[in-house]
Order: sequence, then structure tokens, then C-alpha cells
Amino acid sequence: MIRQAVFGTVFMKIDGFDVSLLTERLYKSCKVISLYEKSGSVYFKTFGIYEKKAAEIADKNNCVYEILERKGIRYTLQKYVKRYGLYAGAALAAAAIFFLSNTVMKIEINGALSDETRAEVREILKEEGLKAGAYIPSLNYFKLANRLFSSSDKIAWASIGNVGSVVEVNITEATRPEEVGSSRIPCNIVSTRDAVITDAKVSAGQLEVLIGDAVYKGKLLVSGIVPLSNGSAQYCRSIAEITGRYEQSVDFRVNYIEEGNFEGEKIYRRALNFFELEIPLPGGIFKTGAKYSEAVSKTDLKLLGLKLPIAVTTYEYTELISDIKSYSTEEALAELYRRLENYEKNILRGVEIIDRHTQELQDGEGITLRADYVLEGEIGKISEIYIK
Repeated sequence: MIRQAVFGTVFMKIDGFDVSLLTERLYKSCKVISLYEKSGSVYFKTFGIYEKKAAEIADKNNCVYEILERKGIRYTLQKYVKRYGLYAGAALAAAAIFFLSNTVMKIEINGALSDETRAEVREILKEEGLKAGAYIPSLNYFKLANRLFSSSDKIAWASIGNVGSVVEVNITEATRPEEVGSSRIPCNIVSTRDAVITDAKVSAGQLEVLIGDAVYKGKLLVSGIVPLSNGSAQYCRSIAEITGRYEQSVDFRVNYIEEGNFEGEKIYRRALNFFELEIPLPGGIFKTGAKYSEAVSKTDLKLLGLKLPIAVTTYEYTELISDIKSYSTEEALAELYRRLENYEKNILRGVEIIDRHTQELQDGEGITLRADYVLEGEIGKISEIYIK
């Protein structure tokens, strides 16, 4: 039955003068499924591959034949062999589905972000080519995340990936770190440094200082022991934001000759993955003898949400330079001010710089850059009260 369905069957009616001779030849030349005579006609059923042979036998014996029925997969498919428009439409539909499955349809920016930061992130991504309609395998997620981090001081961390046609951008906005702890343990707030109080916002607790007071490191600013009108005391967890103005100095040093590890240029390379086969694509050129750190990102190609055995892998290589580096006076100063800028951008983030005075102290081995600051920022920290 399976063979008949696959190869198909032909049911023929043959008429002629000497059908007995015809019957014998059909048995010898064709695979007969059924053969019988009725009312002077021969009814013959065979596999589709013998149709042409049976027709030739009928013609050689001066007989006429009629195809009464054709059945099977073979004949069903033959109906569509010359329907080229159908094939072209199917091919175009498959190509369109494949392309759209790997095209950015939506960009989701996740994170507790302000409207201003969210708009800034979208603008940076757009400049780098990540927008609706972008081809997903062509995107370099490492490069995009690095661009976000380096372009905005409002972004503390970023990662990018995709789920189908949706690109997810996960952002952590740089904010002033909050004290985290149990909300049940009573606490005071004490000063972290010598300063002058410039502002105080108390949500819970008893303020122990006044605006303009000079305080020392460890000084009680907000008490978690609040006296009650009946003479007793209530313990609470102090919540306050105490702002103070204080002085701070920092030194940066660059020797004219320094030995250490340095990061060089970044190189990006891609590879096309097909099942277990990885085909390298043209990319950056490595320096002979150089050492690199490696990071890998893989983007799977999908069709109608189904992951295909095809992917694009992006490799990010960062050159690691371990060498003796020499600086001229100008280069050393440029490096010092670069470090100072990074210090202000990262370490002093959230702190207002009221004044800054720098000194360049040069000796025979290098240069020291000293920065004296007048800063204004949060000076309080939690000091828990343990009640016996």
C-alpha cells in the first residue's frame, strides 16, 4: 500500500482485436496489480512508472487505451510542477519571514530611569545604528554597551541583548548610593568627616546640630533616641540627609618611566556558526606577539520565533600591554589630568565641587598632581543602636 501511494497507480482500459496476446505481453513487461477482461475490453492496473510501457505495448498491438484513473503522491505533485508563481510566492514569503525575524521591531529600555536619561539612551543608540528596522546579526552589543557607558555620566552599567525581534537594553542609572539595612534596628546618624553643616533634611529621628555648625568625624548628627513628653524615650531608625561642606585633597603621580599593564586598542571579530561549524568572517587584525583579553557574545538567528542552527558570534579582544612606558612632561601632565577627570566623574559623582585648586609638583623622576577641593555633599552615615 505504501509503495502504491508513493509511486502512484494507473488504471487503464484497453480495446483491440487480439487482447489475449496483449494480456501476455503486459504480464511480462509491467508489474501487474490487477488485470481482467470485461465485455471484450482489458482492464489493467499497474504502478505509475509502468504507464508509458503499457501505452507502448497497446500502440504496437494496434489497440487503443484510455486512462480511467491515476492515484498517488506522484500525480498529486505533478499538478503543481509548473506553477512557478506559487514557488516564487513561497520563496518570497520565506525570505520576508526570515528577514523580519532578524530585524529589530521594538527596543525596550529597562531600568528605573528618568525621562531625560531614557531619551538620552535612545539618542545614543540611534547614532550607533540601533533603531527599529536594524538587522540584528549586524549589531555589536559590546560596542553599543561601551558607547552608552562612555557617552553618559548618568549610566553606571549597561547590557544589551535580544529576544526574537525585541532588543532589550538594561540600564542602571548612576545615583547616590543609599544606605541599605534593616528598617527595624534603631540607629543614629553620625558624621563621616570634619565639615560645616549646610543643609539637613530629617524624616525620622532627633536633629542634634544646626545649620552652620562645624562638626568632627564621628559627631552625632541625628539621634535615634527621641524623648517623649512623659519623660520616656522612643527608639527609632533615623532617616535623614545631612549635607556638609568640607575640604579634601588627593594626589596623582606619574613617573617619567613606568612599568605596568596597560589596555590597548579593541578589536572586534565575527564568525558565522552553522551547527557545530564556525566560519570566521573578515575583521580586525591582531598585532604580532600581542596579548589580548577576550569577551564573547552570540546572536542566534530565528525564524517565526524558532531558533535556527545558525548564529553570529562577536568576539571583543582588548590588547593587554605589559611594558615599560615613558612619558614626556606634556604626556605626563595629560595623563595626570585624565586621571583627575576620571576621579571627579566616578569617585566624586553626586558631590558638588565648590572649589578646586591644583598644583603640579615636579621632580627628577616624575610629576605629582595635587588637587585641593572644597566639596559639598552627604556626610551622614548610619550607626546602629543595639538595645539590651
